[in-house]
Amino acid sequence: MIFELLNLIYSILYGVFIYFPVNFIVFFIIPSLLRRYKASKYKPYTSGLTRKDVKVSVIIPEYNEDLDIFEKCVKSVYKNKPDEIIIVHDDGRKEVAEIGKKYGAKVFSVNKRLGKRRALILGWLNAIGDIIVQVDSDTIMENNTLEEIIKPFSDPKVAGVQGHPILFRTGGRLPYLYGQIIELSRDVVSKALNGSLPVIDGKIAAYRRSFLIEAINFFDKEKYGKRTITIADDKALTYYANFMGYKTVYQSTAIAKSAAQPTISAFINQQLRWARSGYLYLVKEIRSGLFFMMGSFYRFHILTYLLAPFSFLFALTQAVLVPANPTLWSWGYLIDYGINIPIILYSLLIFIVGININMRLSLSLLGIKFKEIGTLDYTAIGVFGLFVIFPMFLYAAITHFKASEWRQVIGGG
Repeated sequence: MIFELLNLIYSILYGVFIYFPVNFIVFFIIPSLLRRYKASKYKPYTSGLTRKDVKVSVIIPEYNEDLDIFEKCVKSVYKNKPDEIIIVHDDGRKEVAEIGKKYGAKVFSVNKRLGKRRALILGWLNAIGDIIVQVDSDTIMENNTLEEIIKPFSDPKVAGVQGHPILFRTGGRLPYLYGQIIELSRDVVSKALNGSLPVIDGKIAAYRRSFLIEAINFFDKEKYGKRTITIADDKALTYYANFMGYKTVYQSTAIAKSAAQPTISAFINQQLRWARSGYLYLVKEIRSGLFFMMGSFYRFHILTYLLAPFSFLFALTQAVLVPANPTLWSWGYLIDYGINIPIILYSLLIFIVGININMRLSLSLLGIKFKEIGTLDYTAIGVFGLFVIFPMFLYAAITHFKASEWRQVIGGG
């Protein structure tokens, strides 16, 4: 957004109308302010369904997870005292089964690679709980997470509940900080769209078992064209719940900590998967009519979020083609006052300062306060987002079909 920010300043100072600053306002300023306003109206459930009312099963699908983190995950679930813990793993490691048995879990060790969707289905079919809570194998619950996440199910229209995931650092600083900003932003978005969420994040999610059993056939055989979709399990369940007219809600008090990606490459791969699934389900929602069944703010959020990277492309094109150079005219002021700085260095300075301002503005407009981020971090994250994440989103839009894949059916139905 840096090109749009600079051109916006140019337009204000010179009174020259340029389209792309309007683009900046439409895709950045207005959506951020609206999300913040909508989020300010949110209130979590303070009462509702209790542990005395229902049985709760927790399902943990596992594949090649770090064993230390995995044990912390299982231990945290155990401390929440669910009626049962179910672990489904298909990586062949006996240590996983040993950890599960240590905490009294039912362990399903599968010799063939199931994939996450079928691992979850195996858990659903063997669960005794009325409410099923699903956690990723690198997610660590707070001591009251289960108690909080089941409260919204007092409303019979609620099919799924999103918990409140935050990250803990496992490796590099940049993927942790960027990932945490994404989670903090999702907190705002989930509050703003409470009742009709775009996705119930699989890091910490809860569903009625009756809904999951109803969804099995769709979930296992979901298609995109002729391809079977085998990833984006959390997006699939949210899509089905919204399509069937259920409520999908956010419970911000159901906090859990999830492992941040340890490296930049792992983080980019994660974001590419998420972006592809976002574009794929946008197409599915439009084709099925769900996109038009949802509320106007839902549609506004989805479009401004997924189309924002294209505004970067337009702004970059404008910066090359339109003779409006904020750096050149501001550099000219310095020359007039006898300050002679090489324009390439001055341009770099303007760029760095602009990136920093843009990142601070991004968080401020959403009302996000993140104490761990420093001055240099704003610039590093901004540069990374501008030159890596935004182009990656464009690539994801073009290759979104790769969020699905041909799959050989393994095992039973």
